[in-house]
Amino acid sequence: MSQVVEAALQCLKTNPAASVHALPVLKPALASLLLDNIPVQRPDEVKEDVTMTAQKYQVWVFRKVCQCPWRAEHIPDFLAFLGGLRLPDQLSTILKKTTSACIQAEAVDLPKVVGHIICISNTSPKAEALQAVIDLVDALEAAAAGKHTDERHQLCLHEGQILQWVRNKLPTNADLGQAWLKQLKGRATSYSAFKLSVLLIMSEALNRLQQPVMDLLQALVTSSFQADQQVQQSAWLASLPTIPGARAADLEKALLTCISNNTTCPAAEQGWGLLSRPIIRFAVGLLEKGSVKAGELADALSGEEESAAAGAPHVAAVLLGIKLLVASFAASPGMRESLLREVQGKLVGVKEEVALPFVAVLGILVHRHPKAVLQHANLLKAALDRFAFMTPTTALGVLVALQPLALLKKHIQAYMVGSSGVLRKALFSRGVAARLVAVRGLLYMIIQQLRTMDEGEAEDVMEADPELSCSQSLPASQQPSMSAGSGGVTLLHELMGLMRRSLTQQAPIRAALYQGVHAILAADPSVQESVLELLLPHFELFVQAEGPPLRLHACACLQDDAVIVQEPVDLLLTCVRQVLMLAQPRDRQVPDSIVGMADGDTTPSILRPAAGASQEASPEQTLQGHFSSLRQRLLSCELEDFGMDKDADWALTSPQGALRHTQAGLLLGCLEVVIEDVVAEATGSSGPTTAQTTGQQLGRLLELHDSLSSMATEGKHAKPKKAAEGPTQGATQKRSRAVASKATQNSFAEPSSYASVTSIEKRAPALSVSCLRHLLNAVLDDGLVADSETQEAGTSGVDSQASTHAELARSPATQTFILQSCLRLLNSCEPCAAQHAVVIGTAGDLANWAVAKQLLAPPDWGRLTVPLIRVARTIDDKGRSKGKGPGEKLPLLAVQCLQALLNLGRTAEGVAEVLQDVPTVEDHVPVASDTEASAAGQVISQHLPLLYQMLQTLLQAGRGREGEAMTHTLAFIGGLLPPALQQGISRMALKACQNADAQVTHAGASKALISLHLSTAGKQDMEACMRVSKAVEHVLGVNENPRTQAEHLQVTSKTGAATASNLFTHLEGLLHAVDWLLTGLAKMPSNSPSGTSTNSSHAQLEEASCQRLHSLAEVLSMSVACSLKGPPSEQIIKLLVTMYRLLKSATLLTKAPQKAQQAPPSPAFQSMVTTIHQQLTPSVYTFIFDASTHEDEEDQNQAPNAEKKARKAKKEGKQIGLLVKAIEEWEFNLIKLTRSCGINLMRHAKKSTNRDFRMTFKEVPESEPVEQEAQEEDVQDQSAAEEEEQASDQAKRSKIAAAQDEEVSE
Repeated sequence: MSQVVEAALQCLKTNPAASVHALPVLKPALASLLLDNIPVQRPDEVKEDVTMTAQKYQVWVFRKVCQCPWRAEHIPDFLAFLGGLRLPDQLSTILKKTTSACIQAEAVDLPKVVGHIICISNTSPKAEALQAVIDLVDALEAAAAGKHTDERHQLCLHEGQILQWVRNKLPTNADLGQAWLKQLKGRATSYSAFKLSVLLIMSEALNRLQQPVMDLLQALVTSSFQADQQVQQSAWLASLPTIPGARAADLEKALLTCISNNTTCPAAEQGWGLLSRPIIRFAVGLLEKGSVKAGELADALSGEEESAAAGAPHVAAVLLGIKLLVASFAASPGMRESLLREVQGKLVGVKEEVALPFVAVLGILVHRHPKAVLQHANLLKAALDRFAFMTPTTALGVLVALQPLALLKKHIQAYMVGSSGVLRKALFSRGVAARLVAVRGLLYMIIQQLRTMDEGEAEDVMEADPELSCSQSLPASQQPSMSAGSGGVTLLHELMGLMRRSLTQQAPIRAALYQGVHAILAADPSVQESVLELLLPHFELFVQAEGPPLRLHACACLQDDAVIVQEPVDLLLTCVRQVLMLAQPRDRQVPDSIVGMADGDTTPSILRPAAGASQEASPEQTLQGHFSSLRQRLLSCELEDFGMDKDADWALTSPQGALRHTQAGLLLGCLEVVIEDVVAEATGSSGPTTAQTTGQQLGRLLELHDSLSSMATEGKHAKPKKAAEGPTQGATQKRSRAVASKATQNSFAEPSSYASVTSIEKRAPALSVSCLRHLLNAVLDDGLVADSETQEAGTSGVDSQASTHAELARSPATQTFILQSCLRLLNSCEPCAAQHAVVIGTAGDLANWAVAKQLLAPPDWGRLTVPLIRVARTIDDKGRSKGKGPGEKLPLLAVQCLQALLNLGRTAEGVAEVLQDVPTVEDHVPVASDTEASAAGQVISQHLPLLYQMLQTLLQAGRGREGEAMTHTLAFIGGLLPPALQQGISRMALKACQNADAQVTHAGASKALISLHLSTAGKQDMEACMRVSKAVEHVLGVNENPRTQAEHLQVTSKTGAATASNLFTHLEGLLHAVDWLLTGLAKMPSNSPSGTSTNSSHAQLEEASCQRLHSLAEVLSMSVACSLKGPPSEQIIKLLVTMYRLLKSATLLTKAPQKAQQAPPSPAFQSMVTTIHQQLTPSVYTFIFDASTHEDEEDQNQAPNAEKKARKAKKEGKQIGLLVKAIEEWEFNLIKLTRSCGINLMRHAKKSTNRDFRMTFKEVPESEPVEQEAQEEDVQDQSAAEEEEQASDQAKRSKIAAAQDEEVSE
């Protein structure tokens, strides 16, 4: 029989085509030999024939068969034969041979091959069988990457059949899925598209595996994004070889491949098509657990085409979920309804952070697949039915997202804005928020309908062209008008009805209407007369002919001791001015300001017609006359006319004081509107001729504004005045209630209309961005405009006095007003931008986005960038000295404006867009250059010298608080840059700290500079830590003669503890990076063959981690030698505990696996251990002793807060106990490693000390004399007892270590 076996093996080797005939002969021959169970002789090429048992002979035949060539059509036959042998521990060999044979073959029956592999692996664990199939498919996928498309397509078909087979087998083999999931957890492995597909199929096949699979995938995605962020934030990790494991970009690609295979392989629909439902479930889970803020999601959506790993981990995970849902909608038509139901269900009853990503998904789907979404109009209507239950931002986002469909289908528009539509119902809702969203939504719909085709044309075009995109619209010349055609009449009636009802609503709704009217008039000027007819009587309710020009008591009043804003009169005045500006005839230039009175006309009546006008004046002329009269009367009035003086009650804690603050805010807004009108007149075509007048008017308005602001700011913290209500005050309140009732028509019955009082400093200004630009340029150009006399004197060369505008521009009070206005405008943009950014992002095309931005977004603050930075630099360069004066706050305001401006950029691209038009300065400080840096990084790097120059100017002028704020601004910019570009900022901070010409005496500025130097050091972070540690030791060191000479870093005894705290915080981050690396190394397979890339990468990473711990130990040994108390002492103890735990992890990582020969530790590891023993551990023991001595000294001085000190001592004692335990655990593992490797790693270690108790000898009082000889004997006895106890303790430890070694070996 052995000869038959050898003949069959020879046939398999020489004639592969005859395998089908040789294998049936080989199998019974081997079975006969095993049955006889007699020794068998086999031929040997080197020696003589070898005699062996039948079992060993069978193993020899197995190896020979695996060495023979396998043809593609015979691979299943070979696997069937090898499976029949039932040899243990041979699965890896069979899999290796099968993989190589399948790669070399052109066409393989892969499903049959997989079935045989599963049968062969029945003798092995079930998880290994499934992993074997996945490894085989992955290997074939990698081999087919460079082959023809048809081969890849065929492989994809086979993969779909395998997935279907797995789906059918799992219900009867539940243990298989559970075992494989358990094997995957805690392992650093890559995930291919097929492996992810198997996971998703498992969740679909078994309900009990659904949640474990989803949890595993979500943890996998989160950990991969966190790993990418960790590498991006650490220059040290970025310079190391990549740790094997799941990468975020690979996971995203694999998941999208799973979705695309459903489209590219329709024949395998039964396999790949099963993934749609679990993928949608997984994506919805990512969005639900993301909890992303609106601003963060907007930043992510703005860079949607980039990789998902670009942002924070939770933001990147949400963006990945959005991509998966959008791709699933396009690839799986059968799952579209289910997907839209999931989106609809997550719009209501959840937090706003959860709902906004689903709003973004809805907007993207409507923009990209309008026809497909319209096929499920019933789901869209169901979502609109829940409009009243959504949060305001979510509801507005849904309206903006679905608006393009309203232009394509008439029934969608009718459902939204018809007579019984959701917006119409929301206008009559009890909730103010619902009505506010309805007003904004109707304004948005009206403007969108004006800029697109009418409803009938949209319906016809949609039916004629099924592939129509929502971004298509008619040219501007063909756009309809409100007053043209039947559709225009409908729109006009809609607008008029909206305005009539909104003018009787609460203040927030009126404010939204005032902000939207200007946009509608700009889109269709033909409705200006109708709008003016509605605004005129409403405007007259809040102005009066006698007394103060404005009825402030009608704009804000008290109800049950609560302040209620009934009319935002400043926004009303802004709206009136804008409408009058747009209402000018088109055949002449728009005037620069609204001046309806003739020169010299000082009639105080605001209600009389304009000069030269008949009694039948148009609404435009009447309203223009009212505005002009109001402007003149505000210039001539006094604050006392409004009941506002220093003796009045300004306390925010009293009802009257809160009411007065609210009215003052409204009056300040009105003054700002008039200031803008004067500025527009001064900068217009008639500016030089009226320069003297406008200068005086502007000065008067600024004086009133400054006086009112000062009174409100200084009096808000005063004690409330308990004055009895006089007859005048009572009459005023009665009149205010009457006017309020007439103006609002009983619309303020609900308690939600109560308004919180906004502080004067936080109030958003009524000045536009254009007006602020003119004012900033006036500071730079020495005035808004020069009058004609000054211009003539300057032309003739004769010296003349400065014009009124020039004096105003040079005035510190004027500059303070301008910067404060800019700062308040920028601060008001921050929350507005965050809330409406996602809404704008769902608008679709650029035209829709422009309309949404005009209605919902904050002002275009980017236009302030260049003049504001120039003004800030000018103010800093003047070097104003510290001290009380009108310009004392200017430098701080300038820095705060710059900080707010850059913070609005939010991302590196946004900050670069802010700075790109700002002129740069000569590079005085070397900035790191990176050829691979992004365009945004290069723009920011070019402007860093400008910011550093401003910082140096502030520090040289002794402006510590301003320098601290500027340093925080640089820290914000540094956090947006990659580590390679951060080093330039670190060198700037170091140079500022070492500059002897600018001594930093401000503690906050010193701490901020050193913290900036540490956080932006990049690859030189250890050098920066060592530099700061030396400076701290030089100031707070215990030794009188420090070990090293410290550099001058502006660290003093006053700032030493805070600097040490900043250093420890930075070291904590560095230790966290090492911990992350060691954790990843522990998950890597350590038994890779020698010379492989995995083994080489593992060794490099181990060496890098040891070198890093070595450097950190040197820094910590120097920091421990400082005299630290309070929070820094607690920080250093936590750092030391973490350090020794990482040393233990590094030691366990160096130790060889069980039953493996221990290799000598690397030189880096031995050097690290020596440094720890010689420098760190002795310093730590000294620190522990000093801390205990300090506790004993505190115990002697019993203070009234003894209980608090006892709790503090107990906490510190617990931390010290953890530290001692961490040291001993590391030394214990080091001793075990010493015994296994044969190298004494404890030769430099300090002998351990028994710390169970310690007798502290204190000074004996003179009243209790003690003989000297007795004292010496006691000391000798104690020393002997300690030595004996140490020896006993060492012996016990040796016995314990020996016992543990025996247990490990067993």
